[in-house]
Formats: sequence, structure tokens, C-alpha cells
Amino acid sequence: MRKQSIIICAILFCCAKLIGQTYEYDVLVFGKKIGTVIAQRTVEGDEVTYTSNSKSEVSFFGKKTILTKMKTIYKNDILNYSFYEVKKNGKIKEKSVINSKNGNYIIDTDGKTTVHDAPVKLSTIMLTYYKPKNGDKVFEEVGGYYKEIKQVNANTFDLISPESRHKDSYIYNEVGVLEQCIVRKTLFNFKMILRDTESLTAKK
Repeated sequence: MRKQSIIICAILFCCAKLIGQTYEYDVLVFGKKIGTVIAQRTVEGDEVTYTSNSKSEVSFFGKKTILTKMKTIYKNDILNYSFYEVKKNGKIKEKSVINSKNGNYIIDTDGKTTVHDAPVKLSTIMLTYYKPKNGDKVFEEVGGYYKEIKQVNANTFDLISPESRHKDSYIYNEVGVLEQCIVRKTLFNFKMILRDTESLTAKK
């Protein structure tokens, strides 16, 4: 009996230490589904890991299979590491890596290195789980710069690029989980739509 109690306590300890949230999104262009995004948040002690993996198939200018991977790690609520990669038909087309070193961020984007010296507490990958506030600034891991957040209504926010004033829209549901995201490109827009909204309150 004591052995069973020890096992149960160990399981409960692990569950308390490791917490995960996973959401799936459909990706649409011109109203047609072209792929899927799987976003995951895992908490282990003082470390939070965010991942986002997507697969899409498009036929613009020839058929392409696009795989996107992103992994960002926060430690004690501060950005510690980030990796981003895009592959088209198996070939790397974009890559960005952020490493924390001596109080700075060393950002390598497609072979170009830049340095960012301020600690980051909010970055784009977190916006799946975090409903922002008007006037917040969110760090764009790919490229290493801040975007301004402008509130449109109670649940809709625009992310504005500092250089182009380009706007992406983030729409949240009643429990603060990202329900839709509209990414605007020059020729077309991508739309991400949350698949299953049931039991989000429990997951939250």
C-alpha cells in the first residue's frame, strides 16, 4: 500500500511540474484549406517552451510543400532561446536563431547577425495563449524587432510592423485563446482558424 502511495505521489508531482497546452489551427488562403498549424505550450519548473509546427501545400507558381518549425524557450519569464525554420520542398528557405549571451541576444537570420540588448518578456509565439493589451509591444523572433499592438475591439488586436506599417490581426475568444489570426501578404492573406473550441475553459 505504501509503495502504491509513493507511485501516486510521484505521478502527481510530475503532473504538477509539467503542464502542457496544445491547439490546432487550419490554414486557409482564399477560403480554401491548405494546411495545419499545431501550437504547444509546455511548462516545466521555471522554464516555458513554446512550439509551432505547420505543414501547408500551395500551388502558386508551381506546387510547393511548406514546412515551418518554431521553438522558443522562456526561463524565469525572460526569452532565452528561439529557433525558426521554413522549408519549401525539402530545402531551407528561411532560418533564424536567437541565443542569449552575456545579457544580450545574438540573432542570426539567414546568415546575418544582429544584437539585441534588452530582455524580452513577450514575443509573437506567445500570442496563441496570451491576450495582449492595447499599446503592448511584442518581439518578433524572426528578425529581432518589436511590433506595436493596437486594440481594434474587445477581442481583436492588430500587430503593426515598425517599418512597413503592415498589419496582422489576432482575434481571441472569451477565454483568451487565439481563435483566428490573419497574416497579410502582398498578393494574398493567410488565415489561421482554431479547430476545436470545446473544453477550452478547462484547458485554460
